Amino acid sequence: MTRSRRPLVVHLIGLAALALCVASGSALRLVPGASAADKPRAERPVYKVGDKWIRTDGIYVLVRIDKDTYVFSAGGGKEFHLSRNLGIAKIVVEGRTELDLDPPPHLTWPLEVGKWGVTRGLWRSVPPRPLINFTGNITVTWQVDAHEDAVTAAGTFPAFRITQKIETIQGSSSGSGQQFGQVLLWYAPDVQRFVKAQGNLNGLNWELNRATTAPPPVVAAPAPQPAEPPRREPTPPAPAPRAEPSKGDTGAPKITINQPPPDARVTDEKILVTGLVSDNVEVVRVQVLVNGVEAPSLLDAGTVGRGVPVGVLAELKPGPNVIEVVATDKAGNIAQVTRNVTRVTGPSAAIPAPVAGAGPRIATRWAVVIGVGDYESKSVRKLRFAESDADAMYRLLTTRGGYERENVLLLTDKAPEKPTLENIRLALGDFLPRKTSRDDMVLIYYAGYGAADVDATHKDADGLAMYLIPRNVQPDSLRTTALAMDEIPGMLARVPAERVVLLLDTSYSGAPGGRTLAPSKAPSRSLGDQFLERIAIGRGRLVITASGPNEVALEPADLGHGLFTYYLLEGLSGKADRNGDGVVTVSELYPYVEDQVERRARAAGGRQRPLMKGDIEGNLPLSRLGR
Repeated sequence: MTRSRRPLVVHLIGLAALALCVASGSALRLVPGASAADKPRAERPVYKVGDKWIRTDGIYVLVRIDKDTYVFSAGGGKEFHLSRNLGIAKIVVEGRTELDLDPPPHLTWPLEVGKWGVTRGLWRSVPPRPLINFTGNITVTWQVDAHEDAVTAAGTFPAFRITQKIETIQGSSSGSGQQFGQVLLWYAPDVQRFVKAQGNLNGLNWELNRATTAPPPVVAAPAPQPAEPPRREPTPPAPAPRAEPSKGDTGAPKITINQPPPDARVTDEKILVTGLVSDNVEVVRVQVLVNGVEAPSLLDAGTVGRGVPVGVLAELKPGPNVIEVVATDKAGNIAQVTRNVTRVTGPSAAIPAPVAGAGPRIATRWAVVIGVGDYESKSVRKLRFAESDADAMYRLLTTRGGYERENVLLLTDKAPEKPTLENIRLALGDFLPRKTSRDDMVLIYYAGYGAADVDATHKDADGLAMYLIPRNVQPDSLRTTALAMDEIPGMLARVPAERVVLLLDTSYSGAPGGRTLAPSKAPSRSLGDQFLERIAIGRGRLVITASGPNEVALEPADLGHGLFTYYLLEGLSGKADRNGDGVVTVSELYPYVEDQVERRARAAGGRQRPLMKGDIEGNLPLSRLGR
């Protein structure tokens, strides 16, 4: 009796275990005669920002971790997204999304031959071929078929071969629809990477490639006593990735170091290194090396964008030290800035150390706030939120922002001073030059229409002149009734203050739906951004505009503000204060606003990404939150 019941019990337990595996989306095929100890296994890897994945289709760098997704970028519009369990979530090739799965396949770890699973989800990208009655509902069936040698350009690796089959779901069925995707992946535990991919989907035919070599980083030479460090020509360090170059962008990122100052002499063992990296395309990697060793960032891991803040705590050795900031953009351009810092010890160490977070001394802060929403010409459509944007900015600056009320001039439709062309010119060309002095800082904020109009005499390649639109504009006479952007550099040249920041919630593309006015005779053409560069020429001149020249500055109804202004107000109110010191600087504000605006615009199906031009001198505190 006992002999007949035990096999039945064991059999029932085995069936129950198998049922649990199937219910959880994975199962293990049992191989007769094989012991678990004999089977090769692979534990799930963990990646960190900066890890490289060198493949035959590009050098991919882990640029950020979005919740449970690793985002690898190779520049030039190439991205490869993996879940924490290494399920392929998204593939972008040359800016086009080739695969987008929600959720991605859920590989179960440790990997072993015979494991398999099924994931039901949604195919969010365009299918690789026309599919009959395709609703986007799919199943992905994966299976570990074998443990074998995978031959790649980087060598031969013992690897697990994983097959993935993608099928449509017909109606309420759970499978057996049209199979339109077949993928083979090889995962090698020795290198903790997929080393090879083959399939009928774009972006899934590559293999691991050999690493490229790079010249060594600059390292400070040892010195027996404190001395001025030798100056050297910077060379790119080995860890910096070189993304695949992209046609049309050859400009390297711009690196501004707020602190330490050049050739600093300090007594502290550690100093704070802060700054900002900006570019006209996305910056995918920023490194800070102290005497050739990369220092971990104090800021959010994986931050990317067209403005990336710098923040590390540098540990100094006695004598000369070399601090390098190296930045790489998505087009593969690399920039590098070096600071030489001497740590003084012994009897000569009575040098006051720089105060962390200190920037240039600012005597008084001034602001001009302009909001134009209502126009005298009935042919100009009223903007919904420009006036409320300016009012909100004025309230913030004169309360929590720390600006004295008498130092802020407000021009809106309902204010005593209306935003006419004459009053705007008086504010920028008379009020600021008369009131400010060299050690002051000036903030100029504008919310309203921008416009581009044909000008045959204009020196820019696009043949267009850009304008800000005042309350009393005549749309067909912009040259005489609107404020030309090329007037602004001359006005700013007369302002004694050495630090002037412009925040412009406007756009110039002429496209409908945002803060851009299209003159009736203006032809459609691509705009350049040279007019912004001219405004930012000169010491301490900086301009941040709501969008790129060919984009639209949006006014989402649910926010009650222009999209750019909404996140400006959030950032200046404290959300951009990364180090928690109660001061929001340009280095903190721009990356915050750029990221938030771009994300919100993309979620709404639009395209808007703030653009910054000019150099930052010191920390440039825009708001102080202590009041």
